[in-house]
Amino acid sequence: MTTPQIIIGIIAVAFITAILYVWGLRKSVNQQQDMGKKLLSACGSRVVKELKKQPTITAEQVAELIEGLTVGQAWSKNKLKVQNGAEFAPRVIDFLLDQLYIEKVDDNSYQLKK
Repeated sequence: MTTPQIIIGIIAVAFITAILYVWGLRKSVNQQQDMGKKLLSACGSRVVKELKKQPTITAEQVAELIEGLTVGQAWSKNKLKVQNGAEFAPRVIDFLLDQLYIEKVDDNSYQLKK
């Protein structure tokens, strides 16, 4: 190997290392936001699955259903968990209403959108 080939090899390794570093840094910066979206989606999926079994669901039932649900990303050991279902249930219900998965039946009941 000649000296120019060695220099090009060193520069290539440094460039690839810099790209991987920036990619990892960006993933870690956006991790909380991504996991928050993933948790909302997982809770919403659980509620929709339950609504396929029964005609309506109340906010209290949503809170019980999502209590303790945990999500994480495959490349990270960090997890996000619903610790208080009653506090998080309104966000899940708003998410499902915005996405047009459910509709309000009365004051505290919801059903799948037809």
